[in-house]
Amino acid sequence: MELASALRLVVRDLERTGGPALRVADESVTADPAYESVVLLSAQWPARTGLLAPREMSGAELVQHVADQVQEFVVEELWLAGRSTSWPECEEHPGTHPLEAQLVEDAAVWVCPKSGHTVADVGELS
Repeated sequence: MELASALRLVVRDLERTGGPALRVADESVTADPAYESVVLLSAQWPARTGLLAPREMSGAELVQHVADQVQEFVVEELWLAGRSTSWPECEEHPGTHPLEAQLVEDAAVWVCPKSGHTVADVGELS
């Protein structure tokens, strides 16, 4: 799995859960050939950040890595908009914390950090 495929899964979750829109620019943020990268751009603010992933990383590990980076960007976007920064929101504990992307049995999943309950695979939030 490449960076673009992993990013599509996370963006799918963002869209399905009413998260802020973001744009992706196919710009490299490093000259290091060991990394694949793109730029995340805010659809609302003049914010941008690089998203990097080691080329040797693949599969579920890559998806989890990308989900972590996108989540950081989204939290900042939500804060700027004056919205709750709990994205993706934990339905078990609304308004208290976001879910965390973790690796569980070779799958990238969203997990409640308090209960340890797996909510969904990354890319499958509803």
